[in-house]
Amino acid sequence: MTKGNWEKDGYMTLEASFIMPITAILITALMYLSFYLYTVAFLNQAAYIAAFRASLCDEGNAEAEAAAARELDKLLKESVLPIKGLEKQINVSAVSVGVSLQANLALPAPGLQLISQKEWDITAEKKALIRDAAAFIRAARRIGDFIE
Repeated sequence: MTKGNWEKDGYMTLEASFIMPITAILITALMYLSFYLYTVAFLNQAAYIAAFRASLCDEGNAEAEAAAARELDKLLKESVLPIKGLEKQINVSAVSVGVSLQANLALPAPGLQLISQKEWDITAEKKALIRDAAAFIRAARRIGDFIE
């Protein structure tokens, strides 16, 4: 071996020993970020759909709260990722239905817990106004008849 070849033999191993761990960490971080974003979007969607469908209930506050709870349970069963530590709160008033969800997303690797907190808190709060569509249409027709 000549001196020129001897100096060039180990450079690829040295570069790979730095690049490969960084690449693996970045890919893992992007995957975990996608799990987090999916969970946030899923909980926001479930909270809004439950609040909206309960706002369409005509029977009263107790029935609207029960409808929101049933709808929320049905939607949460469809989750692809497991959601641990989920707390549900449903508030029904004369004007609106509010659904609040809180969950914790645990970090997958113990090494990451040294860098960040142990769990990420996710909160989803959605509100839907109770509207009587038939009464609104009747009022709009009355106003239209009055204007003409």
